[in-house]
Amino acid sequence: MLNNKTILIMASGIGSNFEAIIKYFKQRKRNDIKFQLLTNNENAPVVKKAKKLKIPYLYLPNEKIKSYLLDNNFEYDLIVLAGFMKILDEEVTSTSKIINIHPSLLPKYKGKEAIQRAYFNKDAHSGITIHYVNEKVDEGEIIYQKKIEIEANWSLDKFEKEIHKLEHYYYPRIIDYILGLNVLVVGGGAREHVIAQKISQSKHLNNLFLYDCNDGFSDIGIQLRAKNYTALAKAAREKNVSLAIIGSENYLAAGIVDIFKKYNISVIGADKNTSKLESSKLYAKKIMHKYFINTSKYEKITKKESIDKVLDNFKNPVIKADGLTGGKGCYLDDDIDEIKYQLKMYLQGVYGKASKTSLVEERLYGIEASLFSFFDGENILHFPLCKDYKQNQQGLNTGGLASICPFKINEENEKLLDEYKDKIFEMLKNEKIKNPFILYSGLIFTEKGLYVLEFNVRLGDPEAQSLMNYVQNDWLEIFYKCANRMLKTIELVLNDERQYCIVVASKGYPGPIKTDVELKNLELLNEYDKDANLYFSNVEIKYDRIFSASGRVVSVVGANKGIIYEFIKKIDFEEKMFIKI
Repeated sequence: MLNNKTILIMASGIGSNFEAIIKYFKQRKRNDIKFQLLTNNENAPVVKKAKKLKIPYLYLPNEKIKSYLLDNNFEYDLIVLAGFMKILDEEVTSTSKIINIHPSLLPKYKGKEAIQRAYFNKDAHSGITIHYVNEKVDEGEIIYQKKIEIEANWSLDKFEKEIHKLEHYYYPRIIDYILGLNVLVVGGGAREHVIAQKISQSKHLNNLFLYDCNDGFSDIGIQLRAKNYTALAKAAREKNVSLAIIGSENYLAAGIVDIFKKYNISVIGADKNTSKLESSKLYAKKIMHKYFINTSKYEKITKKESIDKVLDNFKNPVIKADGLTGGKGCYLDDDIDEIKYQLKMYLQGVYGKASKTSLVEERLYGIEASLFSFFDGENILHFPLCKDYKQNQQGLNTGGLASICPFKINEENEKLLDEYKDKIFEMLKNEKIKNPFILYSGLIFTEKGLYVLEFNVRLGDPEAQSLMNYVQNDWLEIFYKCANRMLKTIELVLNDERQYCIVVASKGYPGPIKTDVELKNLELLNEYDKDANLYFSNVEIKYDRIFSASGRVVSVVGANKGIIYEFIKKIDFEEKMFIKI
C-alpha cells in the first residue's frame, strides 16, 4: 500500500527554499506528499509564493506557534524549517521530527549572517548543512553537508547565489530521502534479486517496485507491468517512484535512462550515449586510447575475406563481438584453425548484429579482476575488487559462474590500481558524463602492467552477489546518494569475511540447454541459518513448484565455501552444473 505523507514547512521571509522544495516535488508529480506552510510573518513574500503554488498556508504570531505545534505535530510526517526566524522551544523539538538548513559547514558560523561571516573572513571554502533541530541553535545531528570552494574573484552577491544553488538542489532531495523512498528495480536476474533484497532491508525504503523480475523474487516488492519503457516511466511516476535502478546492459543500451529522465525520475544507469562504453567494444577501445588507458592491441573486422590477413597481425589472437552478447561474445583458443572457424561464425552473425562487427585482440596473460566504480556526475566511489570466473568445465566463456569479493592483490598492483582510478575519474569528468551510473572495469594485471580488458556500465553478475554481501552499508543510501551527487559522504562498511558466490546453471550452458526442469530441496537452505543466501537468476513458479527458465538458475552466496557446496549438492536438479573455485 502506498503511504501518503504530510510536510509542514515553516518560513518567515522570501521563501526561496520553500519554492525549491515545492517545485521539486511538483515536477515529479508526487501526489503522495501534501504540503502546508506555517509562517509567523503574514506579510512575508513566502505567502505570495504559497498562493501562487496553491499550497495552503497558516499565519500564527510567535506566541501561538508552540501550542499549535504541540497540538498538531502528530499530523505531520516531517517539519521543515526554511528561513524560519524563531528559535523553537525544547518541548517542541523533543516531540517533533524537524529539520533545518544552514548556510555554513556547521559547527562553524552558527546563527545569523553565516554567509557574510565566511565571506569577510576570507574563508577558502564554505557550504551548507542540513541537520535535525534540537533546543540549541544549529547544534542538532547533521544529516548532510556539501562543501564548495570560495573563488577569489567572487563578490558577496555571487557567493550567496552559489550557496542558494546548493540549498535549492540538496534540501528537497534530503527531504525525499528522510520521508522514505519509492524505488523501482528494473531487471530479472540474480543481480537484480540481490539489489532488491538489499534495498528491501533499508530503513529509508517506503515502497519497492519491480519490473521484469523472475518468479523467484517477485514477492519482495510490487510488480509493475508495462508494454514499453515509456509506459514503464509513466507507471513509475504514477507510483511516485523517487529512484529507479537499472540492472542489465540491454535496458541501458536501448535508452531506458533517457526516457526516465524525461519524466523527472532519478535513475542509476548510463544513458544511451554512455552505454556505448559497453554496447560497442570498438567505441570503448577508442575512449581508452584517448585517455592513455592501457588496453590490448586490436583490429576491427567485418568481412570473412579479411580473416587470414587480420589474424596474421596477432601472435595470440582473441576474438570479441563488438556488441552485446550477455557476456558470451569472447572466444580464445590455442588452435588457430578453431579461432578462424569461430571468427567466421561471428561475422556470419552467430550473435546476431552484435558479432557482425568483431574485434581481434592480442591475448593478455595475467591476473584478472573486476572493479566497480559508482559515479554521480561529480564524485566517484570505488568498491573493493572482485573476481569472477567465466569459463565452464569445458573452458567455454559464460556470463559468469562464480565470484569472490574482495579479491586481494599485491602492493605493486595496488599502486597500479590507484593510478588507474585517477585515469578513469579524469575520463568521466572530461567526457562530461552527468547521469549517475556504475562503471565496471574488467582488469588484468600483467608482467607489463595493468590493462583494461573491457568496460561495462552496470554491476556484474555474479560479482554483484558477492560484492553486495561484502559491503555492509545501507545499499539504498549508496544508490540514492549516487543518484543525487552525494557520494562523497559515503564511507564503506565491510564484512569481516570474504564472500563467495557459486552459480548453479543448466548443463550445456552457454550452449543449448534444457529448461522447465524442477528444482527441489531449496528449502534446505534454512538449515544453514545465515551462513548462505540464495538468489534466483531465472526461474518460474508453477503449482507452487520452482522450475528452471535459463542457463543460469540460482546463485548461492556466503563466507564459507564448504557450506555453499554442501548446500548445492543437496539441490535436487537433474540438469545441475557448477564449477569449483
